[in-house]
Amino acid sequence: MNMLNRVIVTSLVLMLSASHNINAGQVKPIDDLINPLSFQTPNQSRESLDADMQSCESDNVAVITIYSTTGAAQVGIDVKIDNSPVGSLTTHFPDAGPDCKTPSSDGVITVIIPAGKHTLDAESINLAWPSYTFEINKCECLSLPLS
Repeated sequence: MNMLNRVIVTSLVLMLSASHNINAGQVKPIDDLINPLSFQTPNQSRESLDADMQSCESDNVAVITIYSTTGAAQVGIDVKIDNSPVGSLTTHFPDAGPDCKTPSSDGVITVIIPAGKHTLDAESINLAWPSYTFEINKCECLSLPLS
């Protein structure tokens, strides 16, 4: 074995042994990444959602319903509110969107959030929507279409 081959073999051995010392951080469940006080995603009927909103005045909360009007997104559209994931849209509404407070499903994300200013971010594998900042008053229901 010539000197160049020895250097190459030694370098590879050192690189491979060094890579075994690299450890990934601990995997955290998604529930640990979401602030449970920031919003809640009710996966329930409209009647149950209306019941949850009975105390909207004292709880200072509102409802948003998010949906897509474009079929150009591949796979699904991942949606975040204030940098926290709230769900993924896998179908769209090309003609007319759902009513506000429509229960969450494949094409609809309905969440209860604190009244105030928020930011919505959405992206799929092939599309990204610009960040959208909106303000919502307590007890209000707001429909947010992704076009």
